[in-house]
Amino acid sequence: MRLRTVAWLVSLLALAACAQAGARQRAHGLRLATEMGCISCHGEKLDGHVFEENAQFAFAWSSNLSRILPGLSNAQIDQTLRTGKRMDGTPLWFMPTFVHRRLSHEDMQDLIAWLRTVPPTGQLHPPIKFGPLFKAALAQGFQNSADEAARLAARNPADLGQQYAKGRYLASITCAECHGPDLKGPRNPQPGDAPDLMVAATYSPAGFERLVRTGIKQDGSKAVLMGEEAPKRLSIMTSAEIESIRLYLGKRPAR
Repeated sequence: MRLRTVAWLVSLLALAACAQAGARQRAHGLRLATEMGCISCHGEKLDGHVFEENAQFAFAWSSNLSRILPGLSNAQIDQTLRTGKRMDGTPLWFMPTFVHRRLSHEDMQDLIAWLRTVPPTGQLHPPIKFGPLFKAALAQGFQNSADEAARLAARNPADLGQQYAKGRYLASITCAECHGPDLKGPRNPQPGDAPDLMVAATYSPAGFERLVRTGIKQDGSKAVLMGEEAPKRLSIMTSAEIESIRLYLGKRPAR
Protein backbone atom coordinates (compact mmCIF):
# COMPACT_ATOMS: atom_id res chain seq x y z
CA MET A 1 0.00 0.00 0.00
CA ARG A 2 2.82 2.36 0.89
CA LEU A 3 4.49 1.72 -2.50
CA ARG A 4 1.22 2.50 -4.28
CA THR A 5 0.91 5.77 -2.37
CA VAL A 6 4.45 6.78 -3.27
CA ALA A 7 3.86 5.92 -6.92
CA TRP A 8 0.63 7.95 -6.92
CA LEU A 9 2.41 10.95 -5.43
CA VAL A 10 5.22 10.70 -7.96
CA SER A 11 2.70 10.57 -10.81
CA LEU A 12 0.81 13.51 -9.37
CA LEU A 13 3.98 15.59 -9.08
CA ALA A 14 4.99 14.65 -12.63
CA LEU A 15 1.60 15.75 -13.96
CA ALA A 16 1.84 19.03 -12.05
CA ALA A 17 5.33 19.65 -13.44
CA CYS A 18 4.09 18.97 -16.98
CA ALA A 19 1.15 21.33 -16.47
CA GLN A 20 3.47 24.09 -15.24
CA ALA A 21 5.83 23.54 -18.16
CA GLY A 22 2.92 23.68 -20.57
CA ALA A 23 1.64 26.89 -19.02
CA ARG A 24 5.10 28.48 -19.32
CA GLN A 25 5.34 27.34 -22.94
CA ARG A 26 1.97 28.86 -23.85
CA ALA A 27 2.74 32.10 -21.98
CA HIS A 28 5.99 32.45 -23.90
CA GLY A 29 4.14 31.69 -27.12
CA LEU A 30 1.74 34.55 -26.41
CA ARG A 31 4.67 36.91 -25.85
CA LEU A 32 6.18 35.83 -29.18
CA ALA A 33 2.84 36.30 -30.96
CA THR A 34 2.68 39.81 -29.52
CA GLU A 35 6.30 40.81 -30.20
CA MET A 36 6.31 39.46 -33.75
CA GLY A 37 3.03 41.10 -34.72
CA CYS A 38 0.84 38.00 -35.13
CA ILE A 39 -1.79 39.54 -32.86
CA SER A 40 -1.61 43.07 -34.26
CA CYS A 41 -2.14 41.64 -37.76
CA HIS A 42 -4.60 38.80 -37.11
CA GLY A 43 -6.26 40.12 -33.94
CA GLU A 44 -6.36 38.83 -30.37
CA LYS A 45 -8.86 36.17 -31.43
CA LEU A 46 -6.81 35.42 -34.56
CA ASP A 47 -9.97 35.93 -36.61
CA GLY A 48 -8.37 38.40 -39.03
CA HIS A 49 -9.46 41.79 -40.32
CA VAL A 50 -9.13 44.03 -43.38
CA PHE A 51 -5.60 45.44 -43.50
CA GLU A 52 -5.37 46.62 -47.13
CA GLU A 53 -8.32 48.48 -48.60
CA ASN A 54 -7.13 50.11 -51.79
CA ALA A 55 -9.20 49.22 -54.85
CA GLN A 56 -6.32 50.22 -57.13
CA PHE A 57 -3.77 48.03 -55.34
CA ALA A 58 -5.51 45.29 -53.36
CA PHE A 59 -8.32 44.47 -50.98
CA ALA A 60 -6.94 42.02 -48.43
CA TRP A 61 -7.89 40.42 -45.15
CA SER A 62 -5.47 38.91 -42.68
CA SER A 63 -6.43 35.25 -42.46
CA ASN A 64 -8.79 33.88 -39.83
CA LEU A 65 -6.16 31.65 -38.24
CA SER A 66 -8.60 30.47 -35.59
CA ARG A 67 -10.46 28.59 -38.34
CA ILE A 68 -7.44 27.51 -40.39
CA LEU A 69 -4.95 26.23 -37.80
CA PRO A 70 -7.13 23.42 -36.34
CA GLY A 71 -6.90 21.71 -39.73
CA LEU A 72 -3.09 21.73 -39.70
CA SER A 73 -0.62 19.65 -37.74
CA ASN A 74 2.14 21.33 -35.73
CA ALA A 75 4.63 20.34 -38.41
CA GLN A 76 2.45 21.86 -41.13
CA ILE A 77 2.10 25.14 -39.22
CA ASP A 78 5.88 25.22 -38.77
CA GLN A 79 6.41 24.53 -42.47
CA THR A 80 3.93 27.20 -43.58
CA LEU A 81 5.46 29.88 -41.38
CA ARG A 82 9.03 29.05 -42.41
CA THR A 83 8.40 28.66 -46.16
CA GLY A 84 5.64 31.20 -46.86
CA LYS A 85 3.64 28.55 -48.70
CA ARG A 86 0.36 26.82 -47.91
CA MET A 87 0.12 23.04 -47.92
CA ASP A 88 -1.14 23.14 -51.52
CA GLY A 89 2.00 25.03 -52.57
CA THR A 90 0.37 28.41 -53.18
CA PRO A 91 2.33 31.34 -51.71
CA LEU A 92 1.27 33.63 -48.91
CA TRP A 93 1.26 37.39 -49.39
CA PHE A 94 2.18 40.19 -46.98
CA MET A 95 3.55 37.73 -44.39
CA PRO A 96 7.09 38.38 -43.03
CA THR A 97 8.27 34.84 -43.74
CA PHE A 98 11.89 36.02 -43.78
CA VAL A 99 11.42 36.75 -40.06
CA HIS A 100 9.46 33.62 -39.16
CA ARG A 101 12.10 31.35 -40.63
CA ARG A 102 14.60 32.67 -38.05
CA LEU A 103 12.58 31.39 -35.08
CA SER A 104 14.37 28.73 -33.08
CA HIS A 105 12.73 25.31 -32.92
CA GLU A 106 11.86 25.84 -29.26
CA ASP A 107 10.29 29.25 -29.86
CA MET A 108 8.30 27.95 -32.82
CA GLN A 109 6.90 25.15 -30.66
CA ASP A 110 5.98 27.64 -27.93
CA LEU A 111 4.27 29.88 -30.47
CA ILE A 112 2.29 26.96 -31.88
CA ALA A 113 1.34 25.84 -28.36
CA TRP A 114 -0.26 29.24 -27.74
CA LEU A 115 -1.92 29.32 -31.18
CA ARG A 116 -3.59 26.04 -30.25
CA THR A 117 -5.28 27.66 -27.24
CA VAL A 118 -7.30 30.14 -29.33
CA PRO A 119 -10.81 28.77 -30.04
CA PRO A 120 -12.32 28.97 -33.53
CA THR A 121 -14.41 32.08 -34.07
CA GLY A 122 -15.73 34.25 -36.88
CA GLN A 123 -15.80 33.35 -40.55
CA LEU A 124 -13.21 32.50 -43.17
CA HIS A 125 -12.34 35.54 -45.25
CA PRO A 126 -12.31 35.90 -49.05
CA PRO A 127 -9.03 35.69 -50.95
CA ILE A 128 -7.07 38.81 -51.87
CA LYS A 129 -8.57 40.89 -54.65
CA PHE A 130 -5.74 42.37 -56.69
CA GLY A 131 -6.21 45.78 -58.29
CA PRO A 132 -4.65 47.16 -61.49
CA LEU A 133 -1.68 48.67 -59.63
CA PHE A 134 -0.70 45.31 -58.18
CA LYS A 135 0.94 44.21 -61.43
CA ALA A 136 2.91 47.44 -61.43
CA ALA A 137 4.07 46.70 -57.89
CA LEU A 138 5.23 43.24 -58.98
CA ALA A 139 7.15 44.78 -61.86
CA GLN A 140 8.89 47.07 -59.38
CA GLY A 141 10.01 44.18 -57.18
CA PHE A 142 7.11 43.44 -54.82
CA GLN A 143 7.06 39.70 -54.07
CA ASN A 144 5.01 37.05 -52.35
CA SER A 145 6.19 35.90 -48.95
CA ALA A 146 8.04 32.81 -50.16
CA ASP A 147 9.96 34.58 -52.92
CA GLU A 148 10.78 37.50 -50.66
CA ALA A 149 12.20 35.14 -48.03
CA ALA A 150 14.36 33.44 -50.65
CA ARG A 151 15.64 36.80 -51.94
CA LEU A 152 16.52 38.02 -48.45
CA ALA A 153 18.00 34.75 -47.18
CA ALA A 154 21.60 35.93 -47.55
CA ARG A 155 21.06 39.19 -45.68
CA ASN A 156 21.80 38.26 -42.09
CA PRO A 157 22.50 40.48 -39.07
CA ALA A 158 26.18 40.63 -38.19
CA ASP A 159 27.38 37.79 -35.96
CA LEU A 160 29.33 39.40 -33.11
CA GLY A 161 29.95 36.23 -31.14
CA GLN A 162 28.26 34.35 -28.33
CA GLN A 163 28.33 37.35 -26.00
CA TYR A 164 25.82 39.16 -28.22
CA ALA A 165 23.96 36.11 -29.56
CA LYS A 166 20.79 36.71 -27.53
CA GLY A 167 20.51 40.34 -28.64
CA ARG A 168 21.16 39.35 -32.25
CA TYR A 169 18.46 36.69 -32.15
CA LEU A 170 15.87 38.92 -30.48
CA ALA A 171 16.57 41.74 -32.92
CA SER A 172 16.24 39.36 -35.86
CA ILE A 173 12.71 38.27 -34.84
CA THR A 174 11.37 41.55 -33.45
CA CYS A 175 13.09 44.32 -35.43
CA ALA A 176 13.82 42.80 -38.84
CA GLU A 177 10.29 43.05 -40.24
CA CYS A 178 10.62 46.86 -40.40
CA HIS A 179 14.40 47.38 -40.38
CA GLY A 180 15.33 44.59 -42.78
CA PRO A 181 16.86 41.14 -42.24
CA ASP A 182 20.33 42.63 -41.74
CA LEU A 183 18.87 45.47 -39.59
CA LYS A 184 20.32 48.07 -41.97
CA GLY A 185 16.98 49.43 -43.16
CA PRO A 186 15.78 49.55 -46.78
CA ARG A 187 18.44 49.53 -49.50
CA ASN A 188 16.86 52.64 -51.03
CA PRO A 189 15.36 54.42 -48.04
CA GLN A 190 12.57 56.94 -48.45
CA PRO A 191 11.47 59.58 -45.91
CA GLY A 192 9.73 57.86 -43.02
CA ASP A 193 11.32 54.44 -43.66
CA ALA A 194 12.81 52.49 -40.76
CA PRO A 195 16.49 53.45 -40.35
CA ASP A 196 19.66 51.41 -40.03
CA LEU A 197 19.63 50.27 -36.40
CA MET A 198 23.19 51.44 -35.87
CA VAL A 199 21.31 54.47 -34.50
CA ALA A 200 20.81 52.43 -31.31
CA ALA A 201 24.47 53.13 -30.43
CA THR A 202 23.52 56.75 -29.69
CA TYR A 203 20.94 55.80 -27.04
CA SER A 204 21.45 55.34 -23.32
CA PRO A 205 19.96 52.20 -21.75
CA ALA A 206 17.00 54.18 -20.38
CA GLY A 207 16.49 56.08 -23.61
CA PHE A 208 16.56 52.92 -25.72
CA GLU A 209 14.09 51.18 -23.41
CA ARG A 210 11.75 54.15 -23.71
CA LEU A 211 12.06 53.99 -27.50
CA VAL A 212 11.26 50.28 -27.57
CA ARG A 213 8.30 50.55 -25.20
CA THR A 214 6.75 53.80 -26.43
CA GLY A 215 8.30 54.78 -29.75
CA ILE A 216 9.55 58.06 -28.28
CA LYS A 217 12.95 59.12 -29.65
CA GLN A 218 15.79 60.88 -27.85
CA ASP A 219 14.55 64.32 -28.86
CA GLY A 220 11.12 63.58 -27.41
CA SER A 221 9.38 63.21 -30.78
CA LYS A 222 7.42 60.12 -31.74
CA ALA A 223 8.97 57.83 -34.34
CA VAL A 224 6.77 57.13 -37.35
CA LEU A 225 6.77 53.31 -37.33
CA MET A 226 7.99 52.69 -33.79
CA GLY A 227 5.46 55.16 -32.42
CA GLU A 228 2.69 52.96 -33.77
CA GLU A 229 4.11 49.47 -33.30
CA ALA A 230 6.19 49.69 -30.12
CA PRO A 231 3.27 50.09 -27.66
CA LYS A 232 1.35 47.25 -29.33
CA ARG A 233 4.18 44.81 -29.83
CA LEU A 234 7.46 45.56 -28.11
CA SER A 235 6.30 46.99 -24.78
CA ILE A 236 5.79 43.42 -23.55
CA MET A 237 9.54 42.73 -23.68
CA THR A 238 11.52 42.51 -20.46
CA SER A 239 14.14 45.12 -19.58
CA ALA A 240 16.83 42.43 -19.85
CA GLU A 241 15.72 41.54 -23.39
CA ILE A 242 15.68 45.18 -24.46
CA GLU A 243 19.14 45.76 -23.02
CA SER A 244 20.54 42.68 -24.78
CA ILE A 245 19.23 44.10 -28.08
CA ARG A 246 20.75 47.52 -27.34
CA LEU A 247 24.14 46.02 -26.49
CA TYR A 248 24.15 44.02 -29.71
CA LEU A 249 22.99 46.91 -31.90
CA GLY A 250 25.41 49.28 -30.19
CA LYS A 251 28.30 47.02 -31.08
CA ARG A 252 27.48 46.82 -34.79
CA PRO A 253 29.03 50.17 -35.84
CA ALA A 254 32.37 49.20 -34.27
CA ARG A 255 32.27 45.95 -36.17
